[in-house]
Amino acid sequence: MSTKQERQLVVEKSEQILERTIKQMDPEFYHAFSNMLHDYIVVTNPRKNIEYRKDLGDLIRLMAEVVNHAQPVRAYTTGELARVFGVSVQAINKWIDEGRFLGYKREGNKRHNRIPETISFVMRTGEMVTVQEVVGMYHRQNHEQEVVELTPDQHRDAVLDEISRLMKKYGGTYEMTLGTKTKRTIQEDRDASIWFVLLDELREMNEAKK
Repeated sequence: MSTKQERQLVVEKSEQILERTIKQMDPEFYHAFSNMLHDYIVVTNPRKNIEYRKDLGDLIRLMAEVVNHAQPVRAYTTGELARVFGVSVQAINKWIDEGRFLGYKREGNKRHNRIPETISFVMRTGEMVTVQEVVGMYHRQNHEQEVVELTPDQHRDAVLDEISRLMKKYGGTYEMTLGTKTKRTIQEDRDASIWFVLLDELREMNEAKK
């Protein structure tokens, strides 16, 4: 891994070199390279807001900042991810071949494939989440199931509490807020999916009581 001093050197030298050579000699290539690097950062780190940072010099500085604050990256085998996603290893390999793990290519023997937690996974809805987020959700769900065994009434109260939290967050019912929006952010899409499932679950519980 590069040292902090090496990254600082790249940032300082790139500003001088880019201005004097590539940017002046071949502005078309400079522009294309800037766009490609911008897209790569978005794909590998979709939560990073870099909409207005499309100059190559700015992007190189951003890369140095990201690496400076980076933690060691864990990689998961296809078997581990199969357990997390609740599917077979064959399904994980199929998703790799379909390009749903963005930027990751399957190598030789299937057993040797290890997918970094920073890789983004494309859900069926088109939403992107990192492998790290999926693993985190899996562990939280398992922890909740192990630690708390709710009674039917406690479960209903928990559902109502979560619906109430979402209503306060968006200032109204699902039908009045997210249910009417045709264009939503990734966070709004995620909340809308959770909210819809909670409402459906509450309806089923109410019908079971009749």
